[in-house]
Amino acid sequence: MARLVSVIMPVWNEADSIEAAVRSVLNQEWPGEALEVCVVDGGSTDGTRAILARVAREDPRVRVLENPRRIIPVALNIGLRAARGEWLARLDGHGTWPPEYLRECTAFLERQTGPAVAGGAWDCVGEGWLGAAVARAVGSPWGVGNARYRTVSAGAGAQAVDSVPFWVTRRETFERVGLFHEGFLCHEDYEFNYRLRRAGGRVWLLPWVRAQYRVRSTCGRLARQYFRYGHWKGRFLVMAPRSLQPRHLVPPLWMATNVWWAAASLADRRWLPAAAVWAGLYAGWLLLATAGLSRRPRPAGWDVRSALVLPWILCLVHAAWGTGVWTGLLRGPVHGQPPGWPGGAGEAGSEETREAPAERGRAG
Repeated sequence: MARLVSVIMPVWNEADSIEAAVRSVLNQEWPGEALEVCVVDGGSTDGTRAILARVAREDPRVRVLENPRRIIPVALNIGLRAARGEWLARLDGHGTWPPEYLRECTAFLERQTGPAVAGGAWDCVGEGWLGAAVARAVGSPWGVGNARYRTVSAGAGAQAVDSVPFWVTRRETFERVGLFHEGFLCHEDYEFNYRLRRAGGRVWLLPWVRAQYRVRSTCGRLARQYFRYGHWKGRFLVMAPRSLQPRHLVPPLWMATNVWWAAASLADRRWLPAAAVWAGLYAGWLLLATAGLSRRPRPAGWDVRSALVLPWILCLVHAAWGTGVWTGLLRGPVHGQPPGWPGGAGEAGSEETREAPAERGRAG
């Protein structure tokens, strides 16, 4: 008999994608009686709650929990404390799983010894021509460096990595390592996986298991997202400098060089030719990247506008993330400690894991 798996989903204002995400869990190749979905909502106001209420009425395996603080690691910890499963997993409201996701990840982990998490790779998807350009940029080494879960091919074998986003693990992993650090507004998965690796555990990427991740659909949202990613990466690097990877250095060093050349040119116009050469080198790199990323196969929605906007998307991602890292480094470390695994986890009726009424269709 299959062991119970609890899938935790932190969400807030995901009306466009939440039903597809939840149903991708409910449609897993896993015994129905051994599956529960803990959706932890941060007070959505866009119709997400009405969708969740309807799905929960249709399928009692879906539980909707409250997250009044609207912080992702808090939502994850609420879900973990409420979860009843021996297997625990995470999926976000803008992602979907293929039917074999849980089966493949748990089967792989059954063959491992010691604490470990496993997760599949991402196939980035977007809406329309702009979404297609964003998906191509943030799913490639030109945009995000060697983040393997975004760039690895499906034909590769299992590999140990520094982090995976949509993880699957045993309950014992959290009993040993603790819960998510609630001081991180994002980057909580990397921080947790770093602690896991420091404790002797492993993080496994299974490239043949492909989740879909829906990218941000506007340049403004994309810029805010990557600035936030960079900021919390910077704060984490202050705390754990040994976690530094080469891909973490490139955007902030590029931004620092840009600022230096701009300041030098303003102070003395004799530096302008050298600054122009620097800008030209980057422009040439963008054109080369665009040519490479515009080749077939192309994502759904791609047209000539996608190719034209791609250099801007790449530059936006680099600038937002690189600037964010510097603000995080200047802001300094995140204080406090992550909570440990509590005794009596998942007890019904606790304030922090209270369940939202299924019939309620909106936050509040």
